Amino acid sequence: MATMSAKILGLVLCGAVALAGAADLPPLSDTTPTGEHFPGKFIWADLFTADPAAAQAFYTGLFRWEATTIEQTTSSGTHPYIVAANGGEPVAGLARLPSRTQDPGHGRWVGYVSVPNVAKALAAATAAGGRVLFPAKDLPQRGTQAIFIDPEGAELGVLHSSSGDPGEYTPDVGDWTWAQLFARDPATEGGFYSSVVGLGVLPDARGDHPGALVLTSGGYSRGSVAPLPPRPQAKPGWLLFVRVADVKAAAAKAISLGGRVLVAPSDAPTEYWRAVIADPTGAVIGLVQLQGPTQFKEQP
Repeated sequence: MATMSAKILGLVLCGAVALAGAADLPPLSDTTPTGEHFPGKFIWADLFTADPAAAQAFYTGLFRWEATTIEQTTSSGTHPYIVAANGGEPVAGLARLPSRTQDPGHGRWVGYVSVPNVAKALAAATAAGGRVLFPAKDLPQRGTQAIFIDPEGAELGVLHSSSGDPGEYTPDVGDWTWAQLFARDPATEGGFYSSVVGLGVLPDARGDHPGALVLTSGGYSRGSVAPLPPRPQAKPGWLLFVRVADVKAAAAKAISLGGRVLVAPSDAPTEYWRAVIADPTGAVIGLVQLQGPTQFKEQP
């Protein structure tokens, strides 16, 4: 999969997030504000795409997300920011790429991790060899958010919600469930995220990827770091997963909606079945079907 350079990516994210940030975004806990924060938990994601309308049709059809469009008028025109909700709870935003960087094949998802202090997280990222792409910005109702790039070139958002984070519960169908970072040096990258967002780092005993690590916080597994696949075009980056009821049916549905299946579902007898797809705008996302009442609780 082709990727944008860090310089172009920075322009894309800064421009798109600035448009979204100027709008009156809803709080993360829209219907049931928690007032609680769970540092290290992935609590939001933004899709940056040249075609938000096509992306909206795809994800509402695939996950049954509900979509609300917020129109923001600036000197350059009217720009939509689409808020996607699952069962009434906001889960993601869809933002248009600035016109100078639009490319139909380069949509991409950026996840956001809960942090107690965005400014401190950015300072830690810079000190550890990362770079700030989108500086800390206070958004009405939403909180403070920013985006940085890690030493290997993977981008991640950090967010301190003003309403509190979504609670600690088993993800419903249509919710984010997992985040996997593919890295050239998993151990070094694990150390980076430990210092920046306070994630614990443990060996991954599941055996999916030798040398992989699990990222934890608050007694829960939040994600993992795996070695980068040995392919010429493979680039470090985060892959976000959404829970589905039937991974094979979801992959087939993705194709019918104009997407592509990059990694087909497996019948392997594990606690979950996964697939990786690309939406019609080129953004890559993972699907996971749980095979039991997994709580993603960290094992002692």
